Amino acid sequence: MAEWLAPGAVLQTKRFDGKPVRNHAKFVAIDHRFLVVTSANFSWSAEYGNVELGVVIDDGHLAERVEGELRVAESFLYERVSRARH
Repeated sequence: MAEWLAPGAVLQTKRFDGKPVRNHAKFVAIDHRFLVVTSANFSWSAEYGNVELGVVIDDGHLAERVEGELRVAESFLYERVSRARH
């Protein structure tokens, strides 16, 4: 996923006490303007087998606020997924 979305950053939750953190939130910020918030996992079953709900919000102020909140939380909760090298 990280390679496919390059040059965007893909993050995953860190492990705490050796256990993965269950974070079901999904969003994508695009060009600091659009925010896509969805229940869908980025997977084949979500695309072709599940009924999911999502919304696209065209609000640069909101997108930048969400990005800012994530940047604050990033070092505590998330780690970047490195891109595969071919």
